Amino acid sequence: PMKLVNGQWTRVSWETAISEIGDKLMEIRQKSGPDSVYWLGSAKFSNEGAYLNRKFYALWGSNNGDHQARICHSTTVAGVANTWGYGAMTNSFNDMHNSKAKFLIGSNPAEAHPVAVQHILRAKELNKSKLIVADPRFTRTAAHADEFVRLRPGTDIPLIWGILYHVFKNGWEDKEYIKQRVWGLDQVKQEVMKWTPEEVENVTGVPGAQVERVAKMLHENKPGTIVWCMGGTQHTIGSSNTRAYCILQLALGNVGIAGGGANIFRGHDNVQGATDFCVLSHSLPGYYGLSAGAWHHWSRVWDLDYEWVKGRFASQKLMQSAGIPVSRWFDGVLENKKNMDQPDNVKAMVFWGHAVNSQTRMPDIKKAMEKLDLMVVIDPVPTFASVIPDRKDGIYILPSTTQFETYGSVTASNRSLQWRDTVFKPWFECKVDHEIMYLFAKKLGFDKELTKHIK
Repeated sequence: PMKLVNGQWTRVSWETAISEIGDKLMEIRQKSGPDSVYWLGSAKFSNEGAYLNRKFYALWGSNNGDHQARICHSTTVAGVANTWGYGAMTNSFNDMHNSKAKFLIGSNPAEAHPVAVQHILRAKELNKSKLIVADPRFTRTAAHADEFVRLRPGTDIPLIWGILYHVFKNGWEDKEYIKQRVWGLDQVKQEVMKWTPEEVENVTGVPGAQVERVAKMLHENKPGTIVWCMGGTQHTIGSSNTRAYCILQLALGNVGIAGGGANIFRGHDNVQGATDFCVLSHSLPGYYGLSAGAWHHWSRVWDLDYEWVKGRFASQKLMQSAGIPVSRWFDGVLENKKNMDQPDNVKAMVFWGHAVNSQTRMPDIKKAMEKLDLMVVIDPVPTFASVIPDRKDGIYILPSTTQFETYGSVTASNRSLQWRDTVFKPWFECKVDHEIMYLFAKKLGFDKELTKHIK
């Protein structure tokens, strides 16, 4: 463990670090309330670590915690859940072998998802599956495509509507499927028919003849699956993009069938598991939300008195309100506290397995880091977060292990579980995440509640 003292990194013991950080956190809690500490978690936690982490900051008395998924696939969750009820990959990697067509948009698995691309190429070779890649860049994935669609960045929806224009014009939609299982597509059709080939080419830069070719390819090669990643989600209209992708699949009758669906590839090794077990600001584990009923349920599961849990929070209103998402934590520091629901600004940040270099508004992040009373970085290496602020003190770095040095399960993109055994023991003075959580809980006074029924 290290501590910044007069601009110099100084080694300290674990005991000293936990004690000093714990004292400062309790001081902040007493003066400003539990919401003034933000627990930024990680998609690098195991499922068990993620579950314990969510329980940890629930028992601290705040919903101010989150992880990487907020930045990458929250637009997917919004778009997909608003289309068919929940937001995650609908099929599996193995199921992609059954696809006759794969439409990749904003996805470059040859470089970003080396496991997934094996399944895509296998389907291409063994099932003669057509591969369509829509991307502004000619990527390594595009090099394998039957059809490379080069669109202008940010024109995903006009492209999808352009494909649907030909689908509807030629009667290629799955009429029986739509009749049985889809509502509101006639309203979408009214908008789609405005997107003529000329208009689509003008906006997207994709030749009209190619858009028609893609539409025909998707119609003639069913079942077909759609794959998207960060190229589709990380836009100001990301959730609208993801809705459009889903609508295309519904029109073609490609949802709820083998070889079809939306294969939405995740990024980090346990980003799906950390979301399911809920290192999030707006829910409790298992997507229960934050209602009184959800808190009663989890208090029962944890065998804790609901009134005691409620008493940990600044108010019942805050207990049942979403915390600050990771994309806005710095506003929690910089915003006038009169404009906030919580009693005071965010005063301390705990960056647990999460650097901040993937976020926008970097000048605001730097400013917020310099305003904090305390910053704690828990990671195997000093991250971007530990060096960006111009500070002389008030930062601690605690060495956690990589996932090779611990054990637990992780959940892949397609929600399949894999158990990991420890490859080697923790190096140097590193500690595993769940031990660090326990040490903090002990110092902060809720270790018995955190570990009740946990051997």
